[in-house]
Parts: sequence; structure tokens; C-alpha cells
Amino acid sequence: MARNIGSTFDAILPIAKLHHVGAINWGLVAGKSQTWIPWDSWQRPYVTDQPMVWQHDLFRTDGTPYRQREVEIIRNLTGGK
Repeated sequence: MARNIGSTFDAILPIAKLHHVGAINWGLVAGKSQTWIPWDSWQRPYVTDQPMVWQHDLFRTDGTPYRQREVEIIRNLTGGK
């Protein structure tokens, strides 16, 4: 995912499912790998505040979803509860 340039779970996953294509996401929980930080962090370090739009990760460190709707989309597309 690269949410800040329009690559989002709700845009990509339904297409992948339709065409029986697997998908891999870089990160799951915001943490050491910092995959929630967008590519522009080279010009604008996110030291004191988090970016308005996360790059990849799905969950905050406390386990709550970054965007609840994305979790619902994944559950619906994979048959999860």
C-alpha cells in the first residue's frame, strides 16, 4: 500500500480478489520498521507528529486499527469474522 498516492486496501484488494491475485503488505503494526511513515519522510521527518496518511501499516501499537474500514474490507474479502 501507498495510501498517500492512492494505493489503498479498498481500491486494490477487490481487484486482486476478482483476478485471483495474491497481495502482500509491507507492515502490519506501526513499529520499528516504520513502514507507516510515508516516503516523503526524507524531506519531512515525522519526529513530533504522525503523518495524516499512513503509508502501509494497519494497526497502531495498541492494536487499534489505523482505519477500521480497512479491517472490515479485509474481513469481508477473506471471509473473516
